Amino acid sequence: MTEKQWVQLTRLIDGEPLSEPPIGFIIDSPWLPGWNDITTLEYYTSEELWFEANNRAISTFPECIFIPGFWSEFGMCSEPSAFGSKMVWSGNGMPHADRIIHDVNDIESLKKPNVKTDGLLPFMIARLKRKQKDILENGHEIKFAIARGPLNIASFLMGTTEFMTHLATSPDQIQRLLRLVSDFISDWIELQIESFPSIDGLLILDDLVGFLGEPELKVFA
Repeated sequence: MTEKQWVQLTRLIDGEPLSEPPIGFIIDSPWLPGWNDITTLEYYTSEELWFEANNRAISTFPECIFIPGFWSEFGMCSEPSAFGSKMVWSGNGMPHADRIIHDVNDIESLKKPNVKTDGLLPFMIARLKRKQKDILENGHEIKFAIARGPLNIASFLMGTTEFMTHLATSPDQIQRLLRLVSDFISDWIELQIESFPSIDGLLILDDLVGFLGEPELKVFA
């Protein structure tokens, strides 16, 4: 994201009138590899191809604000990998993180990961650090700390159906799980901010929140 785009975005959020409405999109691994004629696996495993795909997008559509821009991620395996989920990869499909909670009582033994050492998180930070100079030379900055939300991550660790069921049947255990995951997310965000002082925004993606009714939203979200 360029400094001009960042100013546009923050002015929009603050409710300031803009002479021209900005155009913005979330940009990530489900569509960037295919659009750049590479496989999803190539996108994840080559920092050069990852950079080229993102750079081509910002060069082709300079009028668009891509959020977060140069997102260092491994799809849905990113955060669950730190908890020890088995990661299943395919050439052109999205990766899958196997659940590690097979019984609601397994939550009691779950430990908070170390975000500096566990899973794919160190690889995500290292990729951005190695390509930061190239990103800056293209007029862009690393502006966002990014994580999937607690409901989202908990559903990966437990299975979506099981997680939603236990919201109703085992609320105390689910509260413990969500507190643990939320603390992990806080650590992960803090590490990103420490690693890249240019970060001034926060992007939390949690599409599962749309499955909750208002009472569950107030209790769990």
